[in-house]
Amino acid sequence: MVNVLVVDDHIAVTEGTKAILETCNDIFVDTLSPPFSIDLIKDKDYAKYDVILMDINLGLDQNGIEVSKLILKDQPDCKIIIYTGYDIEDYFVEAVKNGIYGAINKNTTKQNIVTYIHHVLNGEIVMSLELCKRSLKTSAKQPPREKVGYTERERRILELLGEGLTNQEIADKIYVSKRTVEYSITEIFNKLNVSSRAEAVLIAKSEGLL
Repeated sequence: MVNVLVVDDHIAVTEGTKAILETCNDIFVDTLSPPFSIDLIKDKDYAKYDVILMDINLGLDQNGIEVSKLILKDQPDCKIIIYTGYDIEDYFVEAVKNGIYGAINKNTTKQNIVTYIHHVLNGEIVMSLELCKRSLKTSAKQPPREKVGYTERERRILELLGEGLTNQEIADKIYVSKRTVEYSITEIFNKLNVSSRAEAVLIAKSEGLL
């Protein structure tokens, strides 16, 4: 069973999304709607949720990306997808840079939402084909990144990051301490010039490291 949490300031959206997704036998949906505050959202225990669909406009002083950053600071293993009615392109890059797994438009089909959820469960970034094409065109205009060497351990850790494993799970997998994994991830971030796991995986895939 996949447990999904929908955070939105419109009850019609949360209940509508819940009704749509729960037509799938393997998905259970919980919702979080007003009245809520940033502190209430930030301090909630998200351990039981596999994926969180986070609205951009929550009717609060901070938008969904800012609130997601607060959540990820305290609970870094949360898998969050921005769930918006606005143009995804306006938020995608900022979302990924901050450890969010991408963005979904509320107007997309149920099948697309379900597909994106399963991609995120596999540790993959969700991006529409059209947005991918536009991003590739933009990247083609940029100068090539300087080639940097990676150790075998760093390559293995990148692979495991791509599978969505936590730091402790990675440590158990490659038989090192959690602190060693954290140090290696910091080195990987520095080499890739990124600040989040999701962005590291995205860049690593684009450069053929995964």
